[in-house]
Amino acid sequence: MSGADRKGGARRTSPKNSALRLCVAAMLCALSFAVMYLGTLMGVGDLCGAVLGAVCTAFVVIELGGAWPWLCAAVCSALCLLLLPDKFAALEYVVLGGVYPIIKSYSERLPRPAAGVVKLVYFNAARTGCLAIAKFVLAIDESWAGFNAAVYGIANAMFIFIDIAMTVFISAYLKRLRPRLKLKL
Repeated sequence: MSGADRKGGARRTSPKNSALRLCVAAMLCALSFAVMYLGTLMGVGDLCGAVLGAVCTAFVVIELGGAWPWLCAAVCSALCLLLLPDKFAALEYVVLGGVYPIIKSYSERLPRPAAGVVKLVYFNAARTGCLAIAKFVLAIDESWAGFNAAVYGIANAMFIFIDIAMTVFISAYLKRLRPRLKLKL
């Protein structure tokens, strides 16, 4: 037991463990960016890329915790905003792939109805912000994804489906795959 443990201070992780955490975080950031880049090259996979990027961020939330998910989301969001040819897809990643799994992990500590409300409020505020940035800052004409009620209704239904799918994926990972992997991060 180290001196910090006996005095009630924070326990330090070993340098080997810290290096392993950094490598895992960097690989997941690279994987998220690669999926997003392939999605934008295909032209129709930008939203799918953001959802798959969210899975990588969810893995960081589960396995690394702490500040690591925020750092991974920030790094991959910056990479997407700087290097992706489709800036609207990059904004989708920032909203859905980067930050949403972290928001999901915090909101699911609340009672179920409150968690659902928090997630929907986050999604609608983030979607509105994303559209406003695309229209007024980046001058991207995304009129098909505009500010009308029908598009918001469809987007909310899609978001609920994505949230349920992520919950199923995370549950399957925690119950079936994680015990077999025996990761020591």
